[in-house]
Amino acid sequence: MRPGSRPASSQVLTSISKVMDLMRYDVGFLSDEEGDALGRMGVTAPSWQQTASREPFSVITTTGGDRIGFLRFPSLPPGNAEPQKALLERLAHDIRKYRTEVRLLIGLSDWGWLAEQEYLSGNSGDVPDLLLGSGRGSGVNGRIQADGRCLWVRAYDKGRSIAEITILEWPDRENSFAWNPSRNYKTSSIGMNDQIRDYPAVSDILE
Repeated sequence: MRPGSRPASSQVLTSISKVMDLMRYDVGFLSDEEGDALGRMGVTAPSWQQTASREPFSVITTTGGDRIGFLRFPSLPPGNAEPQKALLERLAHDIRKYRTEVRLLIGLSDWGWLAEQEYLSGNSGDVPDLLLGSGRGSGVNGRIQADGRCLWVRAYDKGRSIAEITILEWPDRENSFAWNPSRNYKTSSIGMNDQIRDYPAVSDILE
């Protein structure tokens, strides 16, 4: 749901939730606005799709036994275009805590391009290894921020592409580490055009 937009009908939201559940993702993120809209409509989101207030941190384990953490950033209060100092301090604390428990720490944000850019460009402290952004603003197909410590990727807000991120080397927790394209990561954007075949099970739900 685009920030500030009018929610779709309960029938549409129910269908979308069924489709999301069918896709069986490992981790998902709902903004407070989306979570509230689903609650008002009586629509149940898939169990893996959570708000930051309900489940701030999730971990998945790869087939090789490596743990990847997902930290959901709290949504900004209405009327706040940028995160306040208290929120930034809380995030820094959580990042320091969880980073020691995983090989890769991924932040999930709905702040929008401007607030995410301000957060990363002015942050000399603790940031996630990777920030997956969303909300208002343009897409970003892999931009190195925070002195090389964070890789920033944003979805295009009309949902017509998928970002593919390949991690070639885990961030080094003991020594200095900086993201470097082709050496320790690759990103690409996959356009969702007419060459992508419809998935019949999804089409059946949305018809």
